[in-house]
Amino acid sequence: MAEQKQAPTEQEDRNERYARHHRHYGAPAIFAGLLLILLGVLLFLAAQGYITWDRWWQYFLIGLGLILIIDSLIRYQRESSRGFSVGRIVAGIILIGIGTAFLFYVVSWWPLILVAIGIAILVGGIWRHSQNR
Repeated sequence: MAEQKQAPTEQEDRNERYARHHRHYGAPAIFAGLLLILLGVLLFLAAQGYITWDRWWQYFLIGLGLILIIDSLIRYQRESSRGFSVGRIVAGIILIGIGTAFLFYVVSWWPLILVAIGIAILVGGIWRHSQNR
């Protein structure tokens, strides 16, 4: 005989909603935690004189780009967030490029950022195309 599935109890339903909530909102907590760590480290380094106050934002852009890439790798593990994570990788690469350009005075090389964006879009399109086969 086929066994009938019983409707979940109120407690089981509440537990499932709780688990779904934490699966969905765990990634923003990781992003926020990494962002606070980055700010704390940069402000500490600036206060200690390892980086200057007028240039800390350049390091912040590079760090934010790295955080976006790390966050996207974490999100990529969930299938429902895969498309969203590719966009964050592109944004992370762009921020790292901008921060590095200002940090090393290669502002005249800014057209290379467009090349990097084009390569990232191209790679993303090829990757999505290969996933849809």
